[in-house]
Amino acid sequence: MIKHAKRSTIDRSSSVPLYKQIKEILIEELHAANGETGRPFRTEQDLVQRFHVSRAPVRQALKELADEGYVYRERAKGTFPVQELPVRPPGLELGGLVGFLRDQGLDCTSKILSVGQVLTTEKLCTLLGLESSDKVLRISRLIMLKEKPLVWSQTYLSLSKDFQSTNREVEKVDSVFVLLERELGINISRGDHQICASSATSMEAELLGINDGDPVLVIETKLYTRNDRLIGWRRAVHRANDYKFSFTVNR
Repeated sequence: MIKHAKRSTIDRSSSVPLYKQIKEILIEELHAANGETGRPFRTEQDLVQRFHVSRAPVRQALKELADEGYVYRERAKGTFPVQELPVRPPGLELGGLVGFLRDQGLDCTSKILSVGQVLTTEKLCTLLGLESSDKVLRISRLIMLKEKPLVWSQTYLSLSKDFQSTNREVEKVDSVFVLLERELGINISRGDHQICASSATSMEAELLGINDGDPVLVIETKLYTRNDRLIGWRRAVHRANDYKFSFTVNR
């Protein structure tokens, strides 16, 4: 049985919207559950009766909890807390995975494997409109969860050759995008994702601690600046058994 947190009622005199109060109460209860296999709530009707509200604030609270990766919902069964498996919500900001997982109380760290200028590949030439003799900045990062590899990402950016950065400088920030905005005034504000299943190459397997050919989840992202200029591309390879991507579709 899951124990509810101390704050279990809403304050109708508060200026905070009801759905936000309900959401915060449920987040507290999810944290208090601390990995137990039960669930702190079940259906919309359970929450409507518990908080004595209409369905609208309950639905909004549950939607935001699902979008932010705290829970997943199964039709006709209820709403379940996510246990251990990291969930990437659709609204996660670019470069925000490490911070997001830490905010959920998970032991998440990252290690910069390399930073430096490399010759562009044929694929990058096509994507970014570069010449084969051009160079791009490549940042290779390994994200770990509980000291176990979770994601290996390689980010390629078409920047001025004058921009130089070290592993130490990039490791000081959770995202290289923060460094770009601070040092160059470049704001990478949008990413277009393509997600696919693949099998691990020998290098991917070695870095992620899996076997050659094991399934992996690959997310490739085109990176755009605030003025909609395509400035880079990122390929992130995830351990398939330890990660899932959450998104919502409407009709």
